[in-house]
Amino acid sequence: MGVLDDTDFDDVIRLQKQMASSVVDDFELDSKIKVLTVFDEVAGKKKKLQTEKLLIELAHQGMSENEATATIEKLKRDGMLFEPQPGYLQKY
Repeated sequence: MGVLDDTDFDDVIRLQKQMASSVVDDFELDSKIKVLTVFDEVAGKKKKLQTEKLLIELAHQGMSENEATATIEKLKRDGMLFEPQPGYLQKY
């Protein structure tokens, strides 16, 4: 086995950070897709949905309340969901 010099070591660290970031991005994307899919399933043809109903269904499907809440907030920041009134969510 060869010995890594400082440049090689820095390259390895940079690559590991990129890979870790990619895994996090994939996880967040999966969570967003799950929330939007469950939203559509629960809301049906309705335009808006009670936030609590969405959280309950996400919990039944194995998503923690913290993950669900954080993902909903990210979707709101991304412009995918909004609150037409307190306690309700709607897709744009």
